[in-house]
Parts: sequence; C-alpha cells; structure tokens
Amino acid sequence: MDVRKKEMKNGLVVATEVMPHLRSVSIGVWVKCGSRFERDGATGVSHFIEHLLFKGTKSRSASDIAEAIDSVGGQLNAFTDKEYVGFYARVLDEHLPFAFELLSDIVLNPTFPAVEMKRERNVIFEEINMVEDSPQDLVHEIFLERFWQGHPLGRPISGTKESVARITRKDVVQFFKSNYTARNTLISVAGNIKHPTVQDLAARYFSQLQTGDPTDPGAPPVVHPARDIRRKSKLEQIHICVGTVCPSLISEDRFTIHLLSNVLGGGVSSRLFQKIREKRGLVYSIYSNLDLYRDAGALVVYAGTAPGSAAAVVELVLKEFRNLREKLVPSEELNRSKENIKGSVMLSLESTSSRMTHLAQQLIYYGRFYKLEEVLESIDRVKASEVRRLARQIFDPSYLTLTAIAGDDCGQLESIALKV
Repeated sequence: MDVRKKEMKNGLVVATEVMPHLRSVSIGVWVKCGSRFERDGATGVSHFIEHLLFKGTKSRSASDIAEAIDSVGGQLNAFTDKEYVGFYARVLDEHLPFAFELLSDIVLNPTFPAVEMKRERNVIFEEINMVEDSPQDLVHEIFLERFWQGHPLGRPISGTKESVARITRKDVVQFFKSNYTARNTLISVAGNIKHPTVQDLAARYFSQLQTGDPTDPGAPPVVHPARDIRRKSKLEQIHICVGTVCPSLISEDRFTIHLLSNVLGGGVSSRLFQKIREKRGLVYSIYSNLDLYRDAGALVVYAGTAPGSAAAVVELVLKEFRNLREKLVPSEELNRSKENIKGSVMLSLESTSSRMTHLAQQLIYYGRFYKLEEVLESIDRVKASEVRRLARQIFDPSYLTLTAIAGDDCGQLESIALKV
C-alpha cells in the first residue's frame, strides 16, 4: 500500500494512494460539518449546502458544471452524512488537474443564487417525500429519532419540510463560512497518480482556503429507550425496528460488534434470516444494521411482516438476542462470519473511489492509515467469548427500543414485552 499524508500550510490535510495498474483517479473533498453540527434552528442546512454548491460559482453556472464533467467523461457527485460532507469526482488519470480545478471552484466559490435556493428547496422536499413513501427507510429514521431523542444524531440528515422551509440564505452563508475551512477539510485521492503531483495541485487550488477552527461535535447522545408505533394507511405489512446501544466507530470493540451483527443478521446464513425467513417464512426482508459514529452507536434489526406475524417476529428477534447473551457462538459459525466480513472488506476496496473513501474515513476517525492486513488480522483475533461479553452488555432491556409503522392493525406490538 503506497499511501502518504501531508498537511498544507493552512491546515488542509491531503491523503494519497498510488494505484499504478489503473487508468482512473478518484478525488474527494471531505468537510467535517455534517448534520450533527447544525444548530436547532437550521436543521438540514448542511445537506442544503451540499445541493447548492452545484448550482453555480463565481465563474460557472449549474449547467456549466454539468457540461464540464461530461466533457471529460467523468463522474461528479456529493453526499451528506451526519459527521461529514463529501464532494467527489472520478476521471481518467490525465484529467486529474481538471478535476482538482473543478472541485475547488465548486467548494470554494459558490454564489448561492436565490433562484436556485428556491428551486433546490423544492427538490429537497421531494427527497423527504421519498423517505415518507418508503416505510423501510422511514421506520429507521423514526428509530434513531426516538433512540437519540433531542440530539442531532437522531435527526434526519435532510431535515424536515418545516426546518428546510425556514432556512434562509443568511443561514446558508453563515454555516458555509464557519465550517468550510482548511482545518475541517480533507482531500483524498486514489488512482494512477504521483504523490508530489497531487500535493502540488492541492496547494495550487486550495491554498486560499481559510484555516479556521475545527468543528466541535458536542456531547454524545443519551439513549432514550422507547416504543413508538405510527399509523400509515394502505400498508400491507408492518415495518419494524428493534434495537439497542452498541460501541462507537472508534471503540476497541468495533470489530467485535461487526461480527456480532453479522452473526445475528448480516447475510443469508445469519440467524435471523435462517430462523425467521427460511424456517418459518414470516418475513421477506430481515437484517441487522449498525449506525456507528465517533462517540455513539446503535444496532438495529429491521423486519417487514404481516400484522398477524409481527408479535412472533419480535419475540424471535428477542430470542436471538438472548441466545447471543447466554451461549458462545460456535467456532464454525464465527469463522464463517469472519470470512464473510473479510471478503466484503476486500471486495469493497477494488476501485479508486472506494480506496479514496477508505483513506478519508480512516483519517477522519483514526488519524492514521490501517493496512488491509491489520484490519483482517483484527477481525481474525475476535473470540467467541468477546462476542458474548458484548452481547451481555448491549442486549439489556434498559436500552431496547422498538419502532414500527403499521396500518390499521399493529399486531399487538403495543403490548409485547421488550425483555431478554
């Protein structure tokens, strides 16, 4: 792994990985100011800014930006997470200087035109409507909202229609100036590159970025165990989330929680899939999911089922929680889970875009690069006794939370006991 890191004079960090056997290059500009850093009155502003940065700069219109990336056959996109925002491009290696210039223009020189703000606000409303029309996504949002009640990590990244409607251009400009600074920004590049070339490009196009102060993530969320069942007409299924607290993304138990979640509901051989779908036919979709952040984590099981089966499904999920608390995972099952995770990790790092993302996330959360061998060895070192220890910690009734979206019949979920 040919990886380097350099901090520029203004505090901007540049991370590079050379992949000489490829012809593509992926470049990402990562800004540590996701939805977690929003104040109460401007929920959704970080996501709004992500949209608006593509709507015009001092030298380019929105259509100019679109035509620019198409002119080199590249890809250009962005996303907002709860702890960071990412802007990225993938181009042929010969177009790396062009990609640097284009991304720097987008990130450093936005104009936030009023007409585009009005138009993009409506686009975000439609994005929120998409979640409202997808019970599987909505029930998960409701879970986090209840679980981390009152904390930014519990809020939807896009905000609500009400909060987005209140965001003014002044809010956008203020949040942008306060957070889009060098100490909050990381550039990661992977592909057929040379380290000095990337560092020179970063200095040329991003040296004007003000140093600024690092963002403060604030206090970690407090868990609020709850039961929240909401009604939505014309639903054939009940959509359920059952979850609990778990170690954070930087915890020493991060590999253990990934294995525990994988054994529980991480694939078609997992306990939930085999025992609830394959053996009983009670669901089509069931899986466990990890929401991991710098100082907080949640393990959430999702299931979609008929109203008459809802109580039975929840009881079976709780039974598997209990089994993981009481019994060691058999060595064959644990080894299968380890190989499953290792395979996923290795397959996920075969493109320049995934390596670029991997570089950035490692620096954002750990401040260093982990070799692939280190990660694989850490997975292999996890013992069955450590999985059981962690299961005993997190599968505690004082943390358990249940949320559901149901039609007329909630399938006795209002009375089922959440105990293990």
